[in-house]
Amino acid sequence: MQLAFRGGQNALPAKARSAFFVVRFFALLPFVFFGSAWAGVTCEPVGPLEPVSVYHVYDGDTLKLDDGRKLRLIGVNATEMGRDGRPDQPLAKAATRLVEEFVRHSGQVMISVDKQAKDRYGRTLAHVFNTRGESLEQQLLEQGLAYHVAVPPNLTQAECLASAEARARSAGLGLWSAARIAPVSASGIATGGFQRVQGKVTAIKLGKKSWRLELDNRLVAITYPEHWYRFDRNWYQSLQGRFIEVQGWVYRAGKENQKEWRMKVETQYGIEVK
Repeated sequence: MQLAFRGGQNALPAKARSAFFVVRFFALLPFVFFGSAWAGVTCEPVGPLEPVSVYHVYDGDTLKLDDGRKLRLIGVNATEMGRDGRPDQPLAKAATRLVEEFVRHSGQVMISVDKQAKDRYGRTLAHVFNTRGESLEQQLLEQGLAYHVAVPPNLTQAECLASAEARARSAGLGLWSAARIAPVSASGIATGGFQRVQGKVTAIKLGKKSWRLELDNRLVAITYPEHWYRFDRNWYQSLQGRFIEVQGWVYRAGKENQKEWRMKVETQYGIEVK
């Protein structure tokens, strides 16, 4: 593997690249802990904190607060708990348990919103901390119990959370262990939803309305103009013929008789060159 961090080397700011290579050599952590064991590497609050009480933990990335708000953690995506007869995805229960324990040990938690306070479903988008200032998202990622997802404009913690995921990957923890969820081949995509997809870049199209990476002539990783500034154009073009992994939500789009599988790639964290 050429890069163990999502995003080509030329697409990452120098600060993010250096942070990754420093932390990738850390040793294996115990599976459950509270409080970061990584001295000097902490995703600290960067804005005002609101004290809240948690009424219910739905799963590893979604909570219900006492005041009725449904809260979605920023920067992470945990595997799904089984619903409507479907089984739990790997490590979904472990992620849920970690969140429950984090809340139980904290008593009252603190939340901090980023640039966008709500999603299209009306859920509150927030970072969650305990009263010691420790990040719930960081703990999920460091133990390999969630994937890092960088969704603009809520990118304040993106660099720190990406480093937390890199540590779990280096140690082979949780979702990054050999026995866990394998990436999907682009040529074999058959359903939507959050996925890690690997394939060869068979075409690159830099149009006026979008930039498109086609993987195995099957999946289109699409970047819209408002996000182009996050990518180096020459690096993007250099991906032709390369084997890459993209991560995000797969969906069907296009004209009715020409629908294609797509995935939005909005930051450098969504692409990994193999």
